Amino acid sequence: MKPYKLLVLLLLNPLIAGCGQPGPLYLPGQAAPIHVEPEPAPKPEPKPD
Repeated sequence: MKPYKLLVLLLLNPLIAGCGQPGPLYLPGQAAPIHVEPEPAPKPEPKPD
């Protein structure tokens, strides 16, 4: 009975461990483009008269 339990443990280990990354798989190097809004230009300070 003991070799049977060891075999079951070895076969189930990859399923339990998984890859550690949740969600869908992706290929490295295909990152989605990041869109960043430009910051508004600062308003000029009024000159003292």
